Amino acid sequence: MTMSDTGKAISWILKGGLLLTPFLVFVVTRSLYFPFITGKNFTFRILTEILAVIWVYAALRYPRFRPRSSPVAWAVIGFIAVMGIATIFSLSPYRSFWSNFERMEGYIGLLHLFLYFLLLSSVFTSERDWRIFFHTSLAASVIISFYAIGQLAGTFAIHQGGTRVDATFGNATYLAAYLLFHIFFALWFLLRSRERWLAAVYGAVILLELTILYHTATRGAILGLIGGGMAFAALVALLNRGFLRKAAAGGLVVVVLVPILFFLVKDTSFVRESPILTRFATISPSETTTQARFTIWGMALQGWRERPILGWGQDQFIYVFSKYYEPSLWRQEPWFDRAHNVFLDWLTAGGILGLVSYLGMFASSGWVLARSFRAGRLDAISFGLVSALLLAHFFQILFVFDNLTSYLLFFAVLAYLHAVASETAVSEVAADEKRKSGRASRRGMRIPLGTQAAVTAVVAAAFVLVFYVANVKPILAAGDILDALKEVNRAQAAGKVDAVIANFRKGLERQTFGTTELREQISQLAGTLLRDTSIAQQDKEKFMAFAIQELETQRRSAPTDIRAKAFLGTLYVSAGRPGDAISVVEEALAISSRRPHFYFIAAEAYLNVNQGDRAIEVLKKAYDLDPSYPEAVSNLGIVYIVTGRDEDAQALFLKHYGIPVLFEERYAQAYTQIGRFDIAAEIWEGIVKSSPADARLHAALGVAYARSGRPEKGVAEIRRAIELEPRFKAEGEAIIGEIQAGRLR
Repeated sequence: MTMSDTGKAISWILKGGLLLTPFLVFVVTRSLYFPFITGKNFTFRILTEILAVIWVYAALRYPRFRPRSSPVAWAVIGFIAVMGIATIFSLSPYRSFWSNFERMEGYIGLLHLFLYFLLLSSVFTSERDWRIFFHTSLAASVIISFYAIGQLAGTFAIHQGGTRVDATFGNATYLAAYLLFHIFFALWFLLRSRERWLAAVYGAVILLELTILYHTATRGAILGLIGGGMAFAALVALLNRGFLRKAAAGGLVVVVLVPILFFLVKDTSFVRESPILTRFATISPSETTTQARFTIWGMALQGWRERPILGWGQDQFIYVFSKYYEPSLWRQEPWFDRAHNVFLDWLTAGGILGLVSYLGMFASSGWVLARSFRAGRLDAISFGLVSALLLAHFFQILFVFDNLTSYLLFFAVLAYLHAVASETAVSEVAADEKRKSGRASRRGMRIPLGTQAAVTAVVAAAFVLVFYVANVKPILAAGDILDALKEVNRAQAAGKVDAVIANFRKGLERQTFGTTELREQISQLAGTLLRDTSIAQQDKEKFMAFAIQELETQRRSAPTDIRAKAFLGTLYVSAGRPGDAISVVEEALAISSRRPHFYFIAAEAYLNVNQGDRAIEVLKKAYDLDPSYPEAVSNLGIVYIVTGRDEDAQALFLKHYGIPVLFEERYAQAYTQIGRFDIAAEIWEGIVKSSPADARLHAALGVAYARSGRPEKGVAEIRRAIELEPRFKAEGEAIIGEIQAGRLR
């Protein structure tokens, strides 16, 4: 059957839309919360949804657009189905389905990736189609690489700070995963190129992207590249004869020797003086980051053993992390929402069924590759490179987690293999021959026009609803967060917070999956405003009441949200409501009994109601969890001081630091609180010695001198503070007046 002009037009529209997806990497929406994440994801979802409506109509009318069966397709369907069931039975189905702004994954993300897979595998039906698609993606990666070059040159800022380039991803790890795919794409085209100038271009692209990959300093991607390179060289050496075998064997030797040689020189000054090389040189089982990974992986396995079949659901790892928290992780970030190992992520999210179904996509890909190679549909180069690419990706995700761009590339490769398996990605010559013989036409049943129209109308109506709920509302909410944060500066100037609250309320009223993050921002901002002297007290109280109200709502609606409990407990302490703080902390400890932070909040609350013994009791529990945690030592020492157990504090400091008194501001403040101005002055002396140009410190020392019965020295320090900071003159002279009048005791 020959398609009508309408069918051809639809085909070109679908192909054109899909060829836009490689350019999603350029989308950065500064007007939205998490600009490197939300913009790419919303754009992808909207584009996919629009193309899906067109595709459904095309598939109803033209059999050639209808999906075909393949082992890869069934593996993808199986994975999507398992994770759908896991979402239904998850700890929080709503969060598992929608995720949040920071990740924008969840089951809705998987559904869009599945649509993407269907679109690619149904629309791209020839080898030429796939060459165009992968070339388009490669072209986009070259532009991204030049942007990263600009970051290295200082023309563009590195968004995450430091020296690790991140291009338009905002994260060096995400950029590295993206480049890993494209290095193999470029190598694929290089080895299949028949023209020297074109081969030179592909070679230059490979060198460019290898350079950028190096400057991401992402160890997981480098290990993936090495593993994939070894696999490719080994496969080519096994499957070929003559020159190719020798060249591949030589390449394998080089790939093996490079890490060995690096290991031999890793302690040289050349390596030590390079921040990037140092990152690679420090890879060892005893390294802090590596140890943290092992610890987190162990926590993931504990979580899986509790819910082994279908797991906890997507985006529930933070609950596993909190429940099985290891106090030794205090050296790392406080909240992990991923296991930093994709296989363990799917094991905890979907249980053993989730992991097996995810691995099924790799297994089916391997089966298709082997079968297609034996059938002659893939040459040795293509077989080896695609196999190596999948293995490289496999190695990489042992140490990191996926993101939208790596998911898109992975599902694109799956769609290509599906096309190969269903005999659609054949050479153009073969395709032409099949069309001529009539074997290329896909015969299917004719669907009545009325049915076509009805189904298309239903799909279009569903699209409108999904478009509004899944895209429009959350996009507006993501903008509301930034609008509210922008209003903070104006609120400081005006002494009012009404506009800030109004913007936050606007976002909350939209009732999207971003509500949790809105409330977290509200709680953090409440603490900031409380410390801001430019904000009127009544405005502070107004915003604090607003923040507590919203966190209480979160507490009721999401009882397992451990982060919300941490924020709420802190807010209650700041608001002078210790009883409420203790109540929230008790709920948190029932979920996460090994997180020292909750004991810190409880101790502060107990101190506020003059229950010093209880404060010491809970801080001893935090200290016993991990005595090496400096914060646990400090908090226990301070409580010892303010409760009159100075000897215990000194013994604790001698044990850990070898000195009885630590020269830090909070210890000076603690001794001031109990009237030991002599010790406070001694501590301030030590602090001033380390920062002699800080006027604020001189002023604090001057007050401590005055209160410890040394007014002359106190006046001298205040005058020194005025010299260092002339704006302090009026306040400083007032303090001098108080000292000279003998009123500062």
